[in-house]
Amino acid sequence: MRVPRLRQPASSAPDRSHLVAALSKVPPPSDAAFPQAIRAVVEAYPDPEPLLRAVLDDHAIRRRSRFAALYALLLRLRREERHAEYASVVRDHDDEFGAEPYFHTFRAIVARAKGDLASLRSSVEYSRQAVASMPDVAAVIHQLAAFWVEYLERLEDPGPARDLDEVERHIDRAITLTQGRVAHYYETKGRVLALRGEFEAARAAVAQAIELEPRDSRDHLRRLSQYQSSRIRIDLMQERARWAQAHARFRTELTEFKGQQLQLLGLLAAVVAFIATASNIASQSAGVEGLRLMLVASGAIAVVFGTFSLVNNSRVRRVIAAVVIGCAMIGAGMFVPASWMS
Repeated sequence: MRVPRLRQPASSAPDRSHLVAALSKVPPPSDAAFPQAIRAVVEAYPDPEPLLRAVLDDHAIRRRSRFAALYALLLRLRREERHAEYASVVRDHDDEFGAEPYFHTFRAIVARAKGDLASLRSSVEYSRQAVASMPDVAAVIHQLAAFWVEYLERLEDPGPARDLDEVERHIDRAITLTQGRVAHYYETKGRVLALRGEFEAARAAVAQAIELEPRDSRDHLRRLSQYQSSRIRIDLMQERARWAQAHARFRTELTEFKGQQLQLLGLLAAVVAFIATASNIASQSAGVEGLRLMLVASGAIAVVFGTFSLVNNSRVRRVIAAVVIGCAMIGAGMFVPASWMS
């Protein structure tokens, strides 16, 4: 007996038509509300990728709706970190949509995914072009700030202060344009503050991002993981800053110690020469005069070494005692009558 064939499920055309209708209602790409509107449309579908690809491949659909589908598809791929597919989709649609201002942001994301420092710098430049074309779109401004922060974090030496100032101006503007409602903008703000060395303020900004993150968003867990990573990064940066300060202090102290040792060696050489000269002169003088000369020489040496010991943070009492004894010996040699020494 032949098994009857099961009927195939109905076509997804109604779903696609519903998606097309939803995409046609989003604001134009030049509108600041465009990114959030696209996210709201995508959130309504458990698995929107097949529908988005179908809309994108159907050239009978309006170009504006197809570009919205492209943006939504790339958003999906980026969320899932499918970087190779993301770059492939961008290349495939560069000829058709490459003149769109938003396409600079797509190119920036492709460059950033490569991971090397030069590509990160390219992603910053692409993002600059996007901001120049859409200066009032918070998402575009934030992307420039986020990629620039990531580039500065990768540098071995801290970035120039003017770069940090400009990045902070961008992120503050993005926060202002969204009236402080977008959580992950504060996480980027915290990373900027950490680069400035303001670690407590950086932690407060990340805590604010965690507080503002919507609990019903698909990105909730991913964002929380990102914020926790930023917290750990801030802690590591603070420890690295402490280590760098300690290292710099140690190098300074070592340099000062070397200088002190060189000074001491020079002083010892001078004292040896002085003693040799004084002994030579004393040997050629009469008994009392030679004794006076040796007392003056011994006293001078005591004063010099007592004074020099201040450099090595010796106790003041010991220094005073050495100086007093040295001065007494010099006085005895110079002013005590010869009859007292006989």
